[in-house]
Amino acid sequence: MFWSRSKFKRACTHRYLDMWAFMSLHPTNIELLQRLKKADDQRFSANMDVCGTVSEHDISANSWDSTHIVGIRSDIWHPNPEQRERILRKIREEREDWLRKKFQKSGRLSVAKEREFQQKLENDRVMLTQPEEIENRRLVLKLFRTGTKRINWAGSIEEVVSREVHNSLGAKRTMLSFASSLERYEYMTLLQENNRLLRFPSTFSFSYYDDKQDRMCYLRIKRKWVSIGADYTIVGQNGIVGEIDGALIGLGYNAHILIYDETLAKDRRFVDLITLFATTVGYQSVLRRCVKRRIRSVRAGLSVQSAIEDEEFDLLRNPRSRGAA
Repeated sequence: MFWSRSKFKRACTHRYLDMWAFMSLHPTNIELLQRLKKADDQRFSANMDVCGTVSEHDISANSWDSTHIVGIRSDIWHPNPEQRERILRKIREEREDWLRKKFQKSGRLSVAKEREFQQKLENDRVMLTQPEEIENRRLVLKLFRTGTKRINWAGSIEEVVSREVHNSLGAKRTMLSFASSLERYEYMTLLQENNRLLRFPSTFSFSYYDDKQDRMCYLRIKRKWVSIGADYTIVGQNGIVGEIDGALIGLGYNAHILIYDETLAKDRRFVDLITLFATTVGYQSVLRRCVKRRIRSVRAGLSVQSAIEDEEFDLLRNPRSRGAA
């Protein structure tokens, strides 16, 4: 993290993100959870934990205000053994059905054939898979405003596993994919990693529709070539519009979020979107390992569909299908 005060001075919006390494041990977590239990917004479910806070710099007063908290879906980030057992049972059922049809296309198996099939089934590498080998971890983070008496949902960002798998297979490198939804914004924003060549820094790209200005913005979030913390530059059509300046020292991931473009800095939803992306940075190394395990599963013949959540399938559904029916 190499920064100067001039960088902060020219920022039209300046936020500070503090992601915690140990959620349950953080002293403010209990108080925030009590407030969230009383919140009207149902998006903070019983399966969520607070994992970070966001503060925003008030330029006129030259002070910092705590404005947001970050919540994580703990149940799918740390899935329990029962979930993996259930997924594995479904995978084995699908595998057995597929092998049986391949072994004999029609009709019932004779006793000898059934014995031969069962022996083949016992030695099948998919059937020998153990629950701990199933990768069903998925990242879902949500941003909540806390500046008022009520805590309200501001946006969410979630990992899109199916896109990660097919993009990684095509690129022959792990590629992360995220989808973000924002408060009072009818468009889904897809953030796709698309440049992970050897020795080249990671680059994410996305399009953002500014409905107030009626314009489509095409942006890239590029990791810097040289950085001690995880630093990113946000690049628009006309140059740099902001930065994510990762802190050098800290438990978890801490970062300054700076927006230089005046129009985008005034767009609270855009700033929330960049903030949501920044919340994922500390998890990305774990996500890459998960993607690698999923790729190995695909190549081994495991049904990845069984390890994809129903909520992700909701993202993949065609919104026009009902109208066309």
